[in-house]
Amino acid sequence: DVLVEVLERQGVTDVFAYPGGASMEIHQALTRSPVIDNHLLRHGQGESFAASGYARSTGKAGVCVATSGPGATNLVSALADALLDSVPMVAITGQVPRRMIGTEAFQETPIVEVTRSITKHNYLVLDVDDIPRIIKEAFFLATSGRPGPVLVDIPKDIQQQLAVPVWDTPMRLPGYTSRLPKQPEDNQLDQIIRLVSESKRPVLYVGGGCANSGAELKRFVELTGIPVTTTLMGLGNFPCDEPLCLRLLGMHGTVYANYAVDKADLLLAFGVRFDDRVTGKLEAFASRSKIVHIDIDPAEIGKNKQPHVSICADVKPALQGMNQILESSGVHKKLDFSSWRAELDEQKKTYPLSYKTFGEEIPPQYAIQVLDELTNGEAIISTGVGQHQMWAAQYYNYKRPRQWLSSSGLGAMGFGLPAAAGAAVGNPGVTVVDINGDGSFLMNIQELAMIKVENLPVKTMVLNNQHLGMVVQWEDRFYKANRAHTYLGNPANEEQIYPDFVKIAEGFGVPAARVTRRSEVREAVRIMLDTPGPYLLDVIVPHQEHVLPMIPSGGAFKDMITDGDGRTL
Repeated sequence: DVLVEVLERQGVTDVFAYPGGASMEIHQALTRSPVIDNHLLRHGQGESFAASGYARSTGKAGVCVATSGPGATNLVSALADALLDSVPMVAITGQVPRRMIGTEAFQETPIVEVTRSITKHNYLVLDVDDIPRIIKEAFFLATSGRPGPVLVDIPKDIQQQLAVPVWDTPMRLPGYTSRLPKQPEDNQLDQIIRLVSESKRPVLYVGGGCANSGAELKRFVELTGIPVTTTLMGLGNFPCDEPLCLRLLGMHGTVYANYAVDKADLLLAFGVRFDDRVTGKLEAFASRSKIVHIDIDPAEIGKNKQPHVSICADVKPALQGMNQILESSGVHKKLDFSSWRAELDEQKKTYPLSYKTFGEEIPPQYAIQVLDELTNGEAIISTGVGQHQMWAAQYYNYKRPRQWLSSSGLGAMGFGLPAAAGAAVGNPGVTVVDINGDGSFLMNIQELAMIKVENLPVKTMVLNNQHLGMVVQWEDRFYKANRAHTYLGNPANEEQIYPDFVKIAEGFGVPAARVTRRSEVREAVRIMLDTPGPYLLDVIVPHQEHVLPMIPSGGAFKDMITDGDGRTL
């Protein structure tokens, strides 16, 4: 009860918790809470990915609870995912009683040790009086600085103790709070504005760190007229339908975004970490460019690419400060990057995102374009991992931060459906669409139960090619198209679509349909969106389709592949 009341005092209204022997006391207390609803997904991994979807789409910390042993280890993928993508999460696990810790008791795992390198911080509670302080610290750590996951492990005997809680115990984090980034200094911001005014071909490279500063970023772009490219985590932080948006850069980014970075003389890297999928070959990335790096995490500055100017600060006050300098000094009136923008517009016309159509076969890209049109680019989109994830990044027009939910750093298949469920819980009334592949979908298909029972408006659009699509693409490109366990259908009957997702959805009580012809797609998507509650649409697509453009791993802009697929290779 103490634990649950502390959660209430932290403003928690929703938790994602799956009960077990070592967490029963927590669940009993949750039933007595007038404030907190528990959402029962059907797998511990589902609970933790749902907490991640909730956190990504709302900006608030997502809370998941699991029992000891296998319950706790089921959270590992989501914790690693949250650390890489800077998602605020608090995971609470039950543990065997204190006297049994280290005896290999039933359902015991040393989860603090297991998760030490994949959490921002973690705790083993050894005194019941520490619970209010530790939970307060956990939420502060998860949501401040660079956000991330925090784990709190609570032995069963402590859950059963009686205590008189002291709610206002101060936090004990002197080292952490003293290292939190300070406000950016004006002279540093002046230096950046000076570099902007001296440059001819500047580009903004924007990542997940800008999720809280969409309005400030938009204003900065209005004032300067600098084109914007985003990372996978940064999608939606600048609207995709704006003329200055170059969309995604990196391995499967647009030709024009990668061209812009390659030719730029100034790269403004805001809230990004120069990940290998963005940079490819580091020496060749933005090699003609001065680099300005603003990031809240000092460990990221100079880690992969040495910047010419760096500020360790929150991007939001930095952008506010730069906007103020631009407006008060009138520098923005002197900036003119029109010839650079014209050069990039030419690239956009010459190398648009495109795909081929073969008769009535459904191009997966087309299905996403239709979804974008019919939702007016307003839906929250979650994905699994693979080809469908890249097409969803390329062909849906994200208009606002926190609209795109994807396991970007870890690349965890099975993320899409539970994350969509979490987002639907955190954003009542908003349409949430899980664009999934047949492989990723099958990994957490059991969560159809939860979205049906809670009647959440989660629409699942499965781009079903009967293969592990992205691995097949690499096999086609780099392994002479030798299939090494990437066919997911039934080898005894390759004509048949296997498994039958429509029948499985029926078993869960979720309405479903399948489309196999291009001419049927628009009507099928419209029915999916018009049906209240959950819905599953199984879209049968060819497995020969490749995600293009593509810069091979470790390659540079000059190595970019723009054509070919499994039919021609």
